[in-house]
Amino acid sequence: MNRIAFLVMSLYPSLLFSQTILPFDVQLDVIHQELRPESCWFHPRVAAIPHADADSQTVICTLQKHLGVSDHYSGLYFMRSDDGGTSWSKPVLPPELDWRTENGESIAVCDVTPGWHPPTGRILAIGTKLRYSGAGEQLLDQPRSHQCAYAAYDPSAGTWTTWKMLELPDEESKHFLVAPGCVQWLVRPDGTLLLPMYFKGFTGTDYASTVLHCRFDGSELTLIEEGDELAMVGGRGLCEPSLALFQGTYYLTLRNDAGGYVTTSQDGLHFEPISPWTFDDGSELGSYNTQQHWLVHDQALFLSYTRRGANNDHIARNRAPLFMAQVDPVKKQIIRSTEKVLIPERGVMLGNFGAAAINANESWVTDAEYYMGTEPHPRGANSSVFAARVKWNLPNKVAIVAPRPRIVILGDSITKGVRSGVTAEQTFGALLQASLREAGHDVDVINHGIGGERTDQALARLSRDILALEPAVVTVMYGTNDSYVDIGQQNCRISEEQYQQNLKTIVTELHRLGIEPILMTEPRWGDKAGHNGIGEHPNVRLEMYVEACRQVAEETRTPLVDHFGVWTKANSKGTDVGTWTTDQCHPNAVGHKIIAETMLPTMLNAVVR
Repeated sequence: MNRIAFLVMSLYPSLLFSQTILPFDVQLDVIHQELRPESCWFHPRVAAIPHADADSQTVICTLQKHLGVSDHYSGLYFMRSDDGGTSWSKPVLPPELDWRTENGESIAVCDVTPGWHPPTGRILAIGTKLRYSGAGEQLLDQPRSHQCAYAAYDPSAGTWTTWKMLELPDEESKHFLVAPGCVQWLVRPDGTLLLPMYFKGFTGTDYASTVLHCRFDGSELTLIEEGDELAMVGGRGLCEPSLALFQGTYYLTLRNDAGGYVTTSQDGLHFEPISPWTFDDGSELGSYNTQQHWLVHDQALFLSYTRRGANNDHIARNRAPLFMAQVDPVKKQIIRSTEKVLIPERGVMLGNFGAAAINANESWVTDAEYYMGTEPHPRGANSSVFAARVKWNLPNKVAIVAPRPRIVILGDSITKGVRSGVTAEQTFGALLQASLREAGHDVDVINHGIGGERTDQALARLSRDILALEPAVVTVMYGTNDSYVDIGQQNCRISEEQYQQNLKTIVTELHRLGIEPILMTEPRWGDKAGHNGIGEHPNVRLEMYVEACRQVAEETRTPLVDHFGVWTKANSKGTDVGTWTTDQCHPNAVGHKIIAETMLPTMLNAVVR
């Protein structure tokens, strides 16, 4: 169990063990349909381009033709919708994504997953490069016969780059064959990628899986580091890994020929031992026949999959229907009562599929029927390309297509700001957002201040409320409540040592997920503030906690905005800082303006990195 989960369990044990079931509805759309005797469409996967208006949202769908011979695929086609999936362009094959010929062989890319890369404003498509003979057979006799291939789409110009290959070490030996095909990859808030892939050497039949930490600059994808190697003997080892981030924990699902497996990680690179997928009654899930993929809502985690045991033994490899169910994130089991059919079985198997967030209201699972012919199958299959729209009953805060980078300001009532005499527009969060946008930075500043909150309470909700938003930057300002001594008490609400440790843990957790933390000291109380429970002016204790915050910033090399220092300096020069407050504690409109102005240089430095 990770640190955050342990702390949540200690403080609020019901949060971990009362699994909330999140309802959802499914709308099944056919986004393309075409009967052809010599081929069918395969690998449809979508990526959404950020847009505030979901009704006019742009969605890209990549797909390719299965050409009849096993695992023989065309170049990469794509379709585009500019009205949220209501209508689509016909499949187009850009020359940049088509086959190329080398020494009489065809070089192609298959099993592609597209995704939005916010820092570059591009759709990044990642798949497996392979070699075909003239008869359509895969050639595996040379190193780099399978490689990690990538191309980028500029939505404003409507153009693709040509395929490039990610360079890896040991391509003559350990990485003889490399396949990032049929995976889900993630963009961290710092813009780097966590890319699952599977690989094998020149000999043997079993693959190992890992996650690569990579950097993409808009043109080149480069390796930063490689994670743990996850291996299994038999059944081709472990293949087609897909990665998800849910409430601060990474979840990885993997395929073996005999069954599906799951594991977790705190950094997306180093994983716990794998365990087989089961239902919550302990019975096997029965997903062995193709990849599994995640759908993430900020309140719940879901898995999409095919499986045996659904009266589907007449379907090749039991690859229809396609299901989705909620996951118990602690036990890592499928909650059987939540299982729904996303795409029905119509007499033929379904192909490799994809799952992606589209906006706050919808996530999609896309797949196509493996069927070639001139007439529909007797059970209904007609080579349809499907988009199963999963419609959430609650808005999804972690839809990965947020229109702007997010900055979260975390704190107590001073951060929350709104009170008698202070409107939402006058709070330092709103003023900071306006200043950053005026300076040319199109960001959202999200106020997560809660009145009366202390660092222990902030830590308890960090995974649930803050990390789930995947912000680029989080400011952390606590101390006024932690340091206060209530009437009838002799000690502060939180000890100085515990306050310091809580700040360190918050900073560590943010760093772990690629989020930049910024520590802030609280503003000082006005001189006319009433005494605390032991007759002291509250600044006496607050100043000790301010110093502890400064030490944490220095030890963890975290940027610090020292509001206490600014207010103390002003007070020493004759300004009554109590006039910057509504009650000698909470800032008024003037106080919020000063806080925002103090923060701005540090925030500008953070958003341009």
